[in-house]
Amino acid sequence: MINERENAQTLDRFEKGFRARFALSDDEWCTFVDKGTLRHFSKGDVLFHAGDVAEKLRFVCSGTFCNYYLTPDGTRRNKSFLQTGDVSASLSSFVALRPSRFTCEALTDGMCFEISASSLTQLSEGRSGWKDAFLAMITALAMKKEQREADLLLLSPTELYLQFVDAHSELAVSLPNYHIASYLGITEVSLSRIRAKLGMQNAYQRQ
Repeated sequence: MINERENAQTLDRFEKGFRARFALSDDEWCTFVDKGTLRHFSKGDVLFHAGDVAEKLRFVCSGTFCNYYLTPDGTRRNKSFLQTGDVSASLSSFVALRPSRFTCEALTDGMCFEISASSLTQLSEGRSGWKDAFLAMITALAMKKEQREADLLLLSPTELYLQFVDAHSELAVSLPNYHIASYLGITEVSLSRIRAKLGMQNAYQRQ
């Protein structure tokens, strides 16, 4: 069970990290906290399913989460991994109230601060600090999506893997191979071959 002290500590860390990125007044921050809630998720919990109108924005305070698609034949395609400081949201749902095309799942126990789209929109319309923060968050999500699309189209599987290890060194060690392979768009066998090849190259370089 998560007690009130742990909740308060989590909110304190969240506030420090968030306000280091966005210039919000004390009143703007307090209004934001009053409109949202801190939620605990257990490993395997689904934050929203594909087909849902995911009208909440969730700020990851702890844990690891994953956005993924399911193809018509049931194959899982991992879209992105989310950790502390990341935002869980479906832009199509949040902006246009359309059904999300992907699912968000907790890969570990974790906590998120969540707020509804309508509440955050109201904040951004009435308070200058939140107007800037909201625009920055939406822009960051759109740029992340564009970068991901470009990487999948332009980089080789080996380049994608090296980029993943560089950006997510802890996940590269802790995640099961099938999650990493799914994110890279390759099979586990191909992933093993890439790792073996890179291991051999590193061995030659040390000689």
